[in-house]
Parts: sequence; C-alpha cells; structure tokens
Amino acid sequence: MDMRVSHEEAGFGLGELASAVFDTAVDSMVVIDARGRVRELNPAAVRTFGYAREELLGLNINVLMPEPYHSQHDSYLANYQHSGRPRIIGKGREVMGRRKDGSCFPLHLSVGELELGGQRLFVGICHDISERRALHERLTHLANYDVLTGCLNRHQLRECLQQAMNASDESGRSLAVLFIDLDGFKQINDRHDHQVGDRLLADVAQRLRGALRQGDQLARVGGDEFVVIAPMGVQHNEPLRLGERLIECMLPRFRVNGLSLSVGASLGISLYPGDSQGVDQLLNDADLAMYQAKAAGGNCLRMFRRELRSRTEARLQMLDRLREALKEERLQLHYQLQYSLEEPPRPVGIEALLRWHDAEYGQVPPAEFIGLAEEYGLIGAITHWVLERACRDNLALIRSGLLDVPVAVNICGSTFLREDFLALIGECLARTGLPSERLELEITERVAVSNIEEALQIINSLRASGVVVSMDDFGTGYSSLGALKQLPFDRLKIDRSFIAGLPADAVDQAIVCAAVQVAASLGITVVAEGIETPEQLACLRANGCDHGQGYWLARPMPLKQLRALLLVRLAAQTPN
Repeated sequence: MDMRVSHEEAGFGLGELASAVFDTAVDSMVVIDARGRVRELNPAAVRTFGYAREELLGLNINVLMPEPYHSQHDSYLANYQHSGRPRIIGKGREVMGRRKDGSCFPLHLSVGELELGGQRLFVGICHDISERRALHERLTHLANYDVLTGCLNRHQLRECLQQAMNASDESGRSLAVLFIDLDGFKQINDRHDHQVGDRLLADVAQRLRGALRQGDQLARVGGDEFVVIAPMGVQHNEPLRLGERLIECMLPRFRVNGLSLSVGASLGISLYPGDSQGVDQLLNDADLAMYQAKAAGGNCLRMFRRELRSRTEARLQMLDRLREALKEERLQLHYQLQYSLEEPPRPVGIEALLRWHDAEYGQVPPAEFIGLAEEYGLIGAITHWVLERACRDNLALIRSGLLDVPVAVNICGSTFLREDFLALIGECLARTGLPSERLELEITERVAVSNIEEALQIINSLRASGVVVSMDDFGTGYSSLGALKQLPFDRLKIDRSFIAGLPADAVDQAIVCAAVQVAASLGITVVAEGIETPEQLACLRANGCDHGQGYWLARPMPLKQLRALLLVRLAAQTPN
C-alpha cells in the first residue's frame, strides 16, 4: 500500500513550503546570481548581518566578507563557473563574516547551486558560531594556561619546551630552563587567607613576565613554582643575567589588600644541549639546581651540575627503602628516660626516638631520613606510625606497673599545622586507649612562631584535652622569650648546645640560668637535653633546673631493654 501523501492532499504546494522554510529558518540564507549579486535573503540573514533586505538586494555578496575573502570572491566565482571545479559547493566550512557596522565574526557556511527560471543561482546557508568559537577558545585556554596567573600550565609547558628544544637543534642556539621557587610564600599563605596568597601569586607572575625578554615563556607548575623557557643567544652568561634579573624583580615589596608583603626567589638553571637531555630531564635538573639555591639560604641561583643528579638518585633510592621499611614495620622506636634532677633522680617521662637500621645503609641518622621524609611528603605517614606505636608501648608500660609517665613524641611543622592534626591526635588516643595526660607532644619554637595564632589555637585545644605540650630545642630559634609569653607551653626543653659547655662556659651557664628563671616565673617546667657528665648535672641542679635527660642518666634503648632496666630498678626498690 502506497502511504505517500500528494502535495494536493497535504493542502499546500512546494513553492509555499519552500517559502515558509526560507522565511522561518533559524539559519541565515542568502541567494546570489552568477555575477555574485544578492537576489534574496531571509529574515535570519537580516538579523545576522544587520542590513535591511532592501539594502542588500542587488549588492555584491562580498560586502558581507572581510578581507581577504572580499577581494578574492569575484575571481573565485568566475573561475568556478569557467572550470566547474568546486572547492566549497556542497561542503561546509568555517569562514569570517562582516556585519553592516564593520564588525567581523566567525560563521559556518555551506553553499548549494541550483537552476531556477533559467538562471544559475547559488544559495549560502550560514549561522553565527561566535559563542561556539569563544567556548572552544575558552576551553583551549583552560587546557593550556593557569587560570590564576595566565601562565602556561604544566601540560603546555612540556609542549612548548619540546618545541623550543627542536628549534634549538635546528638553529644551534642553546636553551635555558629556569626553575623558580618563591621564598617565604608558604608563611604568607598560612598567615593570611588564600585570597591574599592567590593575589600575590598573580602579582608575582606579572613581575616575572616584566623581567623576561621577547620570546621567553613563563609557566606555573606548582603552588609557588614557576618555570621559564628562555632561548639563548651567543653570550655564555645570558642564563645567569636573566636569572639575576628575575631574582631582583622580586626585591620590591608587594601590596596586596592593604598588606605589605615580601617574597624572594630561589632559582635553578639547566641548559640544552648539555648534561640535560629530554623534557623531563631538563625540568628535573633545573629543579635540582633550585633546591641547591634553597639550601644555600634562598634568594640566589645555582646552575645544574651532573653530580647533583647522582646525589638525587641516591636520595630517591634511600626514599624507596624508607617507604618499604615503613610499610613492613622495620622502623623502630627507642625510648630515653627523663628524670627529675632532685636527689635521688626519678623517672618523670620518656621520649620516643625514631630509629632506622637498613640492610644496605646500616644505621641511618634520623636527621638524614627525617629530612628526606619531610621533603618527599612521607613524614605524615611516619608521624602517624610513631604516635600509634608510642601510645601503645606507653600504655603497656603503665599496665605492667613498671612506669606511669608521659611519652613524648616530636611533631614536625608540616604535621602540627595540618587542619586535621587535632583529629589525628584524638583518634590515636581513642584507638590505643592511652590517657591523654600520658601523651606529650614536642614542637620546636620555629614551628610555633611561624604561625602564632594557629599554634595558639592548637596548643590550647591539646592542653584542654589533657595532652602535655612542650617547646623543643629552646634557644635555637629567633624569638624564644616572645614565644614563651604568647604560647602556653607546659614544658620547655633547653637545647643540648647550651648544656654541652657547662659548667665551664659562663655564657651557656647564664643562658640556662635565665631560661630556668623565666620558665619558673611562667609556671613552665624546664627539661635540659644532652646531660652527658656529672659536672653538667651538678651545674643544672645548682641553677634550679627541674628535669633532664642525656647519656649520663640513661641512653635511648628499645622497649625490651627499657623493660629490663625498669624491672631491675623495681627489684632494687622492693624490700626483701
């Protein structure tokens, strides 16, 4: 059965249908003759191009085209009619259109050809793609540029660096990669809200751009890290001169939201061609050199040297073994007893000290592997393990009846200032069952004064829960007395560097005496670290020091050995 409907049955003819479609189409439709003159246009074209219908009729279609299309259109139309070889007939493409007011915009155009009334006509169907093009450009920008600073992002940096390396190979000119890390930015970001930090980063990027040369490219690759791709000329000192200019541009203070802020720059440079080959190696080597500048005190630059890579590879191998040791619980805690310095001395606390004995490296000094863990983000997991083990071990000692004192655990700055630090301590105490007053947390004065307000809130919360809080390494920072006045510490630990010279060094003795007196006036207990001789012990007693620890009193020892020592002590105190 034929289900097709005739035009007569539908109630209208093809002419009426075509006219209705032409008039109501959303897309612009323009009809031209063989000479390029506009013969007809629909209402959508009137809206798109801004001309009234009467204004366009009879005009050359090229009035709707910007250059170079405007000048080329007539010759293209003539060539097509002569040769019959179409380039766009029946195909869609993106071109530029021009409105009556002269503004240009992107549009999608498709052209068809037809014979009507014995005339050869062409109909162009187009629509404005400005919004689509803008969205595409926005997405492209987001994919390739850092939103905050407008710098290249990490992905685009790699693309541009590879292109720069290819250009270097072709030209024979060298290429420098400059890795920049801001000095002091973290402290500003911690002290103020993130809006201040974000605005500061944007201003820093603007300063850096102003110090670059034409052809140099700036990327942001981390929170406060930037990379410059710099093609070099013939002068061998160009990388150094550019690096020095970048450091110098950071010297004037920044004004952000009414604040006067100062940041410096540590900068590392790698060169291509040279010791660095490939995108990853160029970036890594510049990063290594930057860390050397950081280690030198910051606000300076260092060139990459091959031996830096060997040193870093060795550190990464050690890091891998440290991760394995943590995962397989091959780390150990040793405990050092702390004594009251009254006669006879009695245990008043124990300090948990982390130890790592590796099959390949042997006994690794804590200063070496703790620094490595902090640098590569492993310190959080290690601190969690230490806290858990120390709390469980101390609870076992308490329940055994051998010792009932607080266990002290050192907390690094990055862990102490974490948003979830208080929750971490609370959960650890809840899991292990250790009473809160039997946990002591030691933080250095540098950590405490780096963010006084936040440190004050954390310390007050810890003390309110019963946890003891101590200032470790007192005297090695830069604002000890101010920190004591502002922060409510329970205990103060005088650094071993001031104990070593006792009793002969008058300056050390004066410092210790002053610290004891100030702490006593504030109700803070004083603990002397590093007591190694009976003369040091006698001097500390004479100056009124409360507590102490050191090799003369007791060496650090594993839990098993500590138990044995305490059992001997208990047996000696038990009457026959």
